This record gives sequence, structure tokens and C-alpha cells, in this order.
Amino acid sequence: MSASRNSSPATLQETLAQAVVHHQNGRLTEARPLYERVLRHMPEQSDALHLLGLLTAQTGDPEAGITLIRKAVAKDGGQPIFRLNLGRVLESVGRWAEAADAYSHAARLAPLVPDHHRLEAAAQTKLGQAEAAARAFRRLLALAPEDGEAANALADALYDLGRPGPAADWYGRASALAPGEVLAVYNQGAALRDAGRPRDALAAFRRAAALAPLLVQAREQVTGLCHALGDMAGAADAGRRLMALEPGYGEGAKILGAALAAAGPWREGAAWLGRSAVLAPALDSLLVLGNLWQERGHPVAAPRCYRRALALAPESASALTGLGMALSALGAMEEAATAARRAVRADPEEAGHALNTGAVQHRAKRPGEARAWFRRALALQPDGAAGWTNLGTHAIDAGAFDEALTLLRRALVLRAAEREALASSNLGVALMALGRHGEAVAALRAALDRAPQDAEVRSNLLFCLCFAEEADLGAVFEEHRRFERAVMPVPPAVPRFDAADRDPERRLRVGYLSPDFQRYPGPGYHFLLPLVEGHDRAAVEVTCYYADLPKDAATDRFAALADRWRAVAALPDDELERLIRADGIDLLVDCGGHMSRNRMPLFIRRPAPVQVSLPLYPNTTGLTAMDYQFSDHRFAAASADALHTEKLIRLPGSVLCYRPAESTAVPPDRPPVETAGVFTFGSFNNLTKLNASTLALWGRVLAAVPEARLMLKWRGLSGGGVARRVLDAFAAHGVAESRLLLRGTAPDPYEDYRLLDCALDPVFANGGTTTCDALWMGVPVLSIAGEAMISRWGATMLGSVGLGGLVVEREDDYVALAVRLATDRAFLEAQRVGLRERMARSPLMDEAGYVRAVEAGYRMAWRRWCAGLPPTRIDMSAA
Repeated sequence: MSASRNSSPATLQETLAQAVVHHQNGRLTEARPLYERVLRHMPEQSDALHLLGLLTAQTGDPEAGITLIRKAVAKDGGQPIFRLNLGRVLESVGRWAEAADAYSHAARLAPLVPDHHRLEAAAQTKLGQAEAAARAFRRLLALAPEDGEAANALADALYDLGRPGPAADWYGRASALAPGEVLAVYNQGAALRDAGRPRDALAAFRRAAALAPLLVQAREQVTGLCHALGDMAGAADAGRRLMALEPGYGEGAKILGAALAAAGPWREGAAWLGRSAVLAPALDSLLVLGNLWQERGHPVAAPRCYRRALALAPESASALTGLGMALSALGAMEEAATAARRAVRADPEEAGHALNTGAVQHRAKRPGEARAWFRRALALQPDGAAGWTNLGTHAIDAGAFDEALTLLRRALVLRAAEREALASSNLGVALMALGRHGEAVAALRAALDRAPQDAEVRSNLLFCLCFAEEADLGAVFEEHRRFERAVMPVPPAVPRFDAADRDPERRLRVGYLSPDFQRYPGPGYHFLLPLVEGHDRAAVEVTCYYADLPKDAATDRFAALADRWRAVAALPDDELERLIRADGIDLLVDCGGHMSRNRMPLFIRRPAPVQVSLPLYPNTTGLTAMDYQFSDHRFAAASADALHTEKLIRLPGSVLCYRPAESTAVPPDRPPVETAGVFTFGSFNNLTKLNASTLALWGRVLAAVPEARLMLKWRGLSGGGVARRVLDAFAAHGVAESRLLLRGTAPDPYEDYRLLDCALDPVFANGGTTTCDALWMGVPVLSIAGEAMISRWGATMLGSVGLGGLVVEREDDYVALAVRLATDRAFLEAQRVGLRERMARSPLMDEAGYVRAVEAGYRMAWRRWCAGLPPTRIDMSAA
């Protein structure tokens, strides 16, 4: 009766209840036999199967437990708890797909139970089924909208599905539900960033950094986003905080370095980039650092970075092209060309590499190869503004000005911001070369609008204004004065020089800074060689600072004559300043003014106690830091002192001294008119000087001497559009083409002077070197003087050789004198006969007298500085 009583349903339910109590209280050993007793009598009792399965799993046999629970499910599939625990046991052995299925069934059976959806979502997440997980999380949040953890998990799922926008919204909800939870805030930032909302992302990352100041990743993101948004100061601040937290973080050092480089303190940026390259040597860090050194004019440092990059990636096209550009800036042209060509081979479809190879060849003075590479770059990228700009610049150097205008205007149409200033500036240079000064000034001012602190663009404008006869001289002077403030808005610190060196009578250390220590293209050979060669070495020590790369025999001669020769083209201004100071230069002489390849910004820094301008540039430099400029009593008009920032030193003879170039050409024994049968006027001046007034005046001369002809010689006049425009311009003044002889440049600049009876000086912009060349070849020059410096070259040069009678101030006198020269043979002969010999004996070629006068000027300026006196006007002309 006892057995029967124990087998009754009521008794079995009691046994099951006892088992559950033991189970719930952790007495698993006591619970097991009770579950088993129930199942011996009722093998399909679903609750006992389910609970014994759960207990079996809990005691270390999950597979057996799964079998038992599955039997319970098979017996009574409508119980959500069976599915729930089946899922948990399946999850414990890593059977996530089956667990997810079990949780899903539980959720369908009891959809109002949040845990069912939570567990299904977690399992789907584990399986990587983000879509299914997101659906489960949404169901969960519909039941439990205040569940911040679920909101965060839903955001994770959406982010994994590539839906950063909705993910960002859910991360925001999660962080609102749990305000101190930094991960949700950080992840919201990441989602916003990927959704294309960088400013919102930055705000989120900043909140994350405020919640967790030690969270390195948040600082990194703030730094990177500030940099991307152009907030370089913010990027630098965040980057410094980042590196304070993680000093050994190479990627952080790279981001900070790039931000500092862009924000202004670029040397600090370079230091951090260098640290990044040490902490975590990587191609991109080394490339950024190399590019930074190159952009900042430090080509000596740049190649080291590119070579380290190539050690990591030998075929990196970016490293190779950077190396090529840096080496070309150093003058290592062959090695540069090799690196540039390797870059093209490594990445033949990248237009930039072809473009840089062309630039290297252009610097190497290989015009054919440069042009071919520029064309190849344009074939790869027809809308690349850089290609059109470089090709236009190449055309300018080749004298193809019409082609240059077309190419540069095409570049401007493309409106690439980083190229607009350069293209517009070079367009201005091309227009200036054609004598179209008004258009040139407009183009150069447009370039300044885009790059107001660009020293080269501003110098181009100033040089152009020197030739613009319509420009007011006072306004041009003020434009020169603006240069210093525009290029260096924050004045440099006042330099200090060693008081021990203030000996007024000691040997002077004079430095000549010039890009023209070569035969061509500038006037340096003619006017600098007498100085460098003629200085009294007991009184003057000469250092030549050569600011260009090309070398020729003249360069070698200058180098041999100088006490110290410094090739400084590759040095940025700060390093050149340190070099000049280390050399102990007393008087630094600028020989370029605002002409091509000048170093005007260097003089603003005042690397020497006394700074002097030699006026190969026909105007004031406009710098308050330029103390003196040489002149003479003819060259300086009455208004000259008021139109100079420098104090003028008026030399007793000529402002310059001319050294002829080597040539076999000699003046003809007889006037050319006697052999040619026609009187020949001529001008071999730059077309920039042939302004409207000049063309009109020469038209009057030819009208007054109808049998005469006019020979013009300059780049581009051998044919083509430039020549055609010159012919048309003269036709407008009634001059037939048959009376004009147009020629391009020739190897010997003197030979064609043998064909001239008289040279005509342009109106307003007088010739300089060409006037000296003509006189040396026995050709009298007819000149018209004005008030501007550029209008007085003829007066000083002709006056120096005793031909002051050929200098007039009125156009009518110019025409009358031209007629007399062409028709009065005796008068012409009086000017021509023995002109070379007279010139050789004149102040214009008295090298010893000129050099002694210059040295005396240096000494007077030096004595004033030693006495603590400011610069003052020095007039030696009466001496």
C-alpha cells in the first residue's frame, strides 16, 4: 500500500515540488533523485524532464541536459520556459545558432517578456547576425524603452550593418539613459563621423574626453577631426593632451605633428612627426615629414625622410617623387631625374608623378623633356590645373608668351584653389613680358587676393609696376612699402650684434647676395664681376651668397674670386640668416631687388648690421630694414630721396660699372648705313619696355626719317603671334612691315649691334645692359629721361661716357635728334668714332675708381653704425 501511495499523481507532484525546492536552494544532489523518481513513474512528465535536464547541465553534462530539455519541449512545446532554458544550455556549449532559435521560440510564445528578446538579440549578435539582432533589440526596447544597455546594443548592431546615422541616434539615446556611460558617447562620435557629420562627431568625442579624461582614443579622435575640419589650433591642443596621456603613441605624434605644421608652429610639428617616425616607423609619417620639410624650403632635410620611407617601401611612388623634387632643389639633377622616373614606373597612371618629373627636368634646363612630361601629365589628367600651370610656366621660360597665356588661362578656368595664385601670377608675368602692363597688374593683384602673403607674387607685382608708365610714382612707392608688412605681418625680433665688432676702421666683411652669379639671364656678370674681382682684400673680405642653382663658367669665376663662396639656393630664410650671422657679415648687399629669385624676406630679418641695395632692380626695395641704396647724381632725380625707404649713397661717377662679356664682335670700321644703304635704328630691349608711348614715339621717328628702318631683337620676335602683334602695333602708327627687322636672340649678344647706326632707348623704361652693350659696340644711343629710376638709366650711362647730349626730356626733342643722327653724317660720326675707347676710359668702365668709391661708401655707412647713428644720405658726387 505504501508503494501504491508513493506512485499516485498527488504524491508525484509533491515529489516534484520537493525537488524544485532543493534545486532552487542549490541542493542539486538532493534534487536529482527526486526528479528521477518522478520520471520513473511518469517518463514523459515535461516539467521533470525540463528541470532534470537543467540540473544535469548545471552539474557538468550539458549535452545530456540538452537531450532531456528537448524531450520536454517535444512533449510540451508551448512552454516558453523550456525554450528559454534550452537556449541557455545551448549557449553554454557554444551552440549559438540553436540557442538563438530557442530564444526566438520563447519570444514568440511570451512576447511580453523582455528577457526573451534580450537573449535572442545577444545570441544573434554573437552569431554576427546584426539584422536579426537589431530586430530583437527593437522588440525589447518597445517593451523596455528605458533600457540603456539595449539601446547601446541596438546601436552597435546598426553600426555593424553600415547604418551609422540611425546608430548615432540610438547611441545618443543610450548615453541619455546612462549619462555617465562614456562608451556610448564615444561610439556616438564614431557613428556621427562615419555618417558624414564631423562637427557633431567632434562634439561627441569632446564629451567622451570630458567624461573619461584618460581615454586616449577620444583625444585621438578630437585631434584628427579638428585637423580635418581645419581647426589646427584645436587639433594642436587636443594632440598635446593626447601625447601627455600616451607619450609613446606614434600615430598620435603623427596627427599632432601634422596639425602643428598646418597651424603655424611648423618646426614643432616637424619635431613631433620626427618622433612619430621613431616611435612607429611608417611610410605615411615619413612622407608627411618629408613633404613638410620640402614645402618649408628645407630640401636638405627632406631627402633623408624620403630615403627612410624608401627603406620601408622601395617602390613607393610618393617617396620617389618627393625625393626627386627635393634633390632637384639641391641641384642634384641626375639623381633627381632618376628618382622621378622611378616614381612614374612605380605608378604610371598617376599624373602627379609625370608632372613632378617634368618639374625636375625644367629645373635641370632640359626644356624638351620637361614639356613632354607636362604633356604626359595632362594626357593622364586633362582637367589638372597643375599640368596647365606648369606647362604655361615652361612656355614663359621658352619665350612662347602667346602659348603661355592660353595655357595659364586654361589653368585658371579649372579653378584649383591651390594653383590659382601661381597660375594668375605667372599669367601676369607673361602679360608683363608682352608689355601689356595693365592686364599684368590686374592678374597679379588677383593672385595676391588668393595669396596675400606670398612674397614671390608680391615681388612680381612690384616689378611689373616699375614698367607701368601710367602708374603714379608715389603710389608705386607705397606699394613697395606694403611688401614688408604683407609678407611678415609680425615684425621679427630686433637683432643684436656683437658690440665687440664695432671697430669703424677694421677690415669689412661684405656679403653679396645674388641669383645672378652667372652669364645669363640676369645682369650680374656685367655689373657684379668688377666689384667681386676689384675689392681691396686688405680692406674688404668678400663672401658671395649664390641664390640660384644653374652654373656656368662665370659662376666658377665668381666662386674662385670670392674669399668665401656659399651656394644658398636650397637654404630657407631662417637657415640662411643663421649662416650669414655665423659668417659675421658687416654689410650685406642685395643684388636682386624684387626681380626673379630674390630673397627680399631675408632682409626683413636683418641678418647683418648694415644692409645695402645695389640698384640692378630699378626702384626702392621698400624695406625699412634696407639701410642704403647706391645711386649717382644723374641716376637720382630730385624726388628720389622721398621715394626710397633707403638712404641714397650718391657715388662720384656712375652708379654701376660695366664689364663686357667675352666676344669676338668689334665695332665696324664704317657706319652700317654706308654698307647697307639704309639708316638702321634699333632696340634690343625686353618687350616689356615697349609700351604704347614708345611705339608711338618710334612711329614718329620713322615717319620723320622715311628712308630708315628699325631692327628689334628679343625672345619671341623670330616669328609667331608675338612678332605679328608687334608688326600690327607699328602698322597702327603708319609703319610698313618692310621697314621692320624682327629677330630672336642669338648666341653672341653683340654681333647684331654691328648692323645698327643708332640705338633707340624706350620711353619710361630705359635700357640698362642693352645700352651698355650698344655703346661697347660703338652704337650711339638716343635716350629720353624721366623722373622714375627706370627712366634714368640712359641719363647716367650716356652721361658717364660723355654722350649726355643724346639724352633729352621731351618727345619732340627725341624725334628731332633722331632725324639729325640719321641725316647729319658728321654729327653721327662725332658720336660713333672711338666710342668703345671713350667708353673704356669713362667712369662707366673705370673699375678701380668705381670699386674704391663703393668701398668708401661702405666705410661711411659702417662708421655711422659703429657710432650708433642711424643711416643718412651720403653724397660723394662732389668729391
